[in-house]
Amino acid sequence: MKCSSCGHWNRVSVNKIFLEQTSPIDPDKIEVLIPMYEPLENVKCKKCGKIIAEPKEPAKIQKS
Repeated sequence: MKCSSCGHWNRVSVNKIFLEQTSPIDPDKIEVLIPMYEPLENVKCKKCGKIIAEPKEPAKIQKS
């Protein structure tokens, strides 16, 4: 997971979960599954020390 303050990539143990959402195009027929990652423990950035992940706070990995 990338630190939002310093940009350093850190390794985080996670559970992969899928959140269901209905499609805005056709809510009756299409369901969208969004992959999210739920951290297993509190993780601090190894470079700056800021907390970057907490349990029960799902995160979505995005390209930057």
